Amino acid sequence: MPDGPSSACFEDIRFEPEALPDLSLEDIDISTSFCGLTMKAPLLINALTGGTRQSAYINARLAQVAKQTGLGLAVGSQRIALDDPSVAYSFKIVRSIYPKGTIFANIGAGSNVHEACRAVEMLAAQGLQVHLNVAQEMAMAEGDRSFYWSEHIADIAQKIPVPIVAKEVGFGLTGATVKRLLKLGVAGVDVGGSGGTNFILVEHSRRGRHRSPLGDWGLPTVWSLLDVLGTNPNAEVCASGGIRNGLDMAKALALGARVCGVAKPLLQAVTKRGVKAGVTFVQRCLDELRTVMVLVGAKDLPSLRQKPILFGRETFAYLRQRGLADLWIRR
Repeated sequence: MPDGPSSACFEDIRFEPEALPDLSLEDIDISTSFCGLTMKAPLLINALTGGTRQSAYINARLAQVAKQTGLGLAVGSQRIALDDPSVAYSFKIVRSIYPKGTIFANIGAGSNVHEACRAVEMLAAQGLQVHLNVAQEMAMAEGDRSFYWSEHIADIAQKIPVPIVAKEVGFGLTGATVKRLLKLGVAGVDVGGSGGTNFILVEHSRRGRHRSPLGDWGLPTVWSLLDVLGTNPNAEVCASGGIRNGLDMAKALALGARVCGVAKPLLQAVTKRGVKAGVTFVQRCLDELRTVMVLVGAKDLPSLRQKPILFGRETFAYLRQRGLADLWIRR
């Protein structure tokens, strides 16, 4: 799965170091909540795959990583299992392995309430991701070309008993779009910014095309977070798209994200080196996050959100264009 040519822009964010933190590593609390769900750590194994024997094998490994680390887990789109129940096992396996874990079901934004209920029931899921993938669909030869999704999302949010998270798949959300989504009734959003896996390039590569003028489409994850939370300061936000380590996580959480989603690095770890490698990756990210929190003098995530942040030239220029610079500097 190729990354796009653009950066998630985490390198354009810096913390002010605290040389006198008056903290111990043992004091650090990284627990969080997201859309009413309590999580022991602000890391979610994000939507990946399902529907084939190989993907059942991958999902089983990811579920084992989630169980050993206590993380939440989101499956990939369940559309294939809704259309063909014979492949539902490739999704259900995550619940059989992780019976007490927090699991998010996943459907497309064009799905109806009945399909959403079936997806949630399939996994006894505590939450539902509704993915927004217009750019991916437009890049697919067989993709949808009509995107009247608002009524579907509002209907699902009103009638499904679990929290609904509207998730971009890699091209970022704007604050204006999130304002509309919140009015439709979603409990939270996943910004899914650019800088990670690029599904325009994925779909083009499926057809033997490895370049596209839209290869750098979208908002970098950092810019999307700044726009979304600058416009909707109380929104429950998951940051995903190009998060590769605990420092990236710390920056996203300091900007106001409640949780971070990671997919590609974990997929690579479990497919190439197994469950142990996936667990090691997770533990390293969380250790790096705790280290950063000591270095800035933040004992918990609410404290981290209060720490000063320094913006690089490109990100500051973006904030000025969006009229958000004063808001973020005064924070």
